[in-house]
Amino acid sequence: MKLNFDGISKTLVWVCIAVFIISMSCFPIQSEDLFMYLAIAREYFKTGSFPVYDPFIYSIPNFAWTIMHQWLGYLVFYGLYELGDFELIIVLKTILITAVYCFPLWRLRKSPQATLVWGVSVLVAIYAMNFRMMERTSFFSDLFIVAVLTILMAEQVKPSRWKYTLPFLFLLWVNLHPGYPIGWFIIGIFLTVNIRNWKNPEYKKLAGLFVGCVLVCLVNPKGLEGFLYPFHFMDNEGRVYREFYFEWMPTLHPLYREHAQTYFIFALAILNIFLLYRARKSKPVFELLASAFFIFYGFYAIRFVPSYCFAIVTINASLALKAPYPKISFKYLNVAVATLALALAIKNIGWGYETISGHRDFGFGMDPNLVPEKAARILDNSGLKSNVYNAHLFGSYLAWAWEGHRKLIFHGFVTDTNFFIQEYLMFGAGREQFDHQVKKYNVGAIISDRFTGNESFLRIISEHPDWQLVYKDEGSLIFIKKQ
Repeated sequence: MKLNFDGISKTLVWVCIAVFIISMSCFPIQSEDLFMYLAIAREYFKTGSFPVYDPFIYSIPNFAWTIMHQWLGYLVFYGLYELGDFELIIVLKTILITAVYCFPLWRLRKSPQATLVWGVSVLVAIYAMNFRMMERTSFFSDLFIVAVLTILMAEQVKPSRWKYTLPFLFLLWVNLHPGYPIGWFIIGIFLTVNIRNWKNPEYKKLAGLFVGCVLVCLVNPKGLEGFLYPFHFMDNEGRVYREFYFEWMPTLHPLYREHAQTYFIFALAILNIFLLYRARKSKPVFELLASAFFIFYGFYAIRFVPSYCFAIVTINASLALKAPYPKISFKYLNVAVATLALALAIKNIGWGYETISGHRDFGFGMDPNLVPEKAARILDNSGLKSNVYNAHLFGSYLAWAWEGHRKLIFHGFVTDTNFFIQEYLMFGAGREQFDHQVKKYNVGAIISDRFTGNESFLRIISEHPDWQLVYKDEGSLIFIKKQ
């Protein structure tokens, strides 16, 4: 009877945690990048090739943009959209997040102690990353990171055939998202930690597969240029965005430091360190180094927090199998965690939850706080002959909604950092600079977001005698220049 109750308690944790993840993942579309994926893929099917020059902006004529680093991701999302509109995209995103978090369960299924650790880790991790659980190609990297970690940690216990899938995984990875160097680094850590086994045939096989994982990343539309893209980006655009663009800022930036998710980010790291200490007798060197890397990675920039959360949960699951436990019954603790997860899921489904970017409700459609559907239609039907200045946050949606017939000044896929600093940001540098930029780019209307960090720009427009607020809704504002 005891064994049966242990089994029931574990199953309860698995099911209730999965329901909890779904309740946090299934919400109306907020991702601005998703709309650019769809717009680029639409151009591909319209013309038969991906556009070489940005067809959506007026500010940089014949701008040769960089988009091929995740070309397959565009087609995947567009295929989902064609099959089931935005609802199918939300469903598949929700399934993907749930599957990635549940991936370690196949190794934990016989251990009620490890199941408890996994459940607590997931609860903490979801609240740490809930502000970025949006439809982005970066989730492919998160999936592959977890897959690589799981394969390597299983390899520690017993060599298996799963390692032979690694080159195929990287072949997909390099064409879906430019996060593949993280995979190289993880395997490199594993090989270094186990260097004493270099004469072992299984070690040699893994080393050979590692070389294959690197070389196969040359198989992308841009060849060597595509292979090196992540390094060029981090050394150029990444540095600029880290200073000026909110999602690239450090996780402990004042803009985020006092929000609830920061406490959960710290809590997940503390739990990981505690498990490393508990498992110290098993000498978990690989888990220690991997944890150190992902903790650094998660605190480096706010956009990397999801990867940090997925990875640390996976590492915690491995450590949970190695750590000793007090001689207590874990079945009641598992039931308590399952009950908490279910209660939180019911709350999320019924009343939603809060994030850095505002309130979220369970469901489908598009979030009006972040997607300016109404404002876009009003401007598109206004008959305006002059150009529009658009908020960076809205650029990708406007590219999708306006299909290129009304151009933009900027969007998130413009990688010209000089233009970003010297031209785009100058609109918010003061009244004089604003007037100069308006004249230079013949701007007759402005569509702005209403988020924190945009106050100085909004103050300039709202106090300007030549500009008039003509529309506002939950997340957007439209200003028109007076005639």
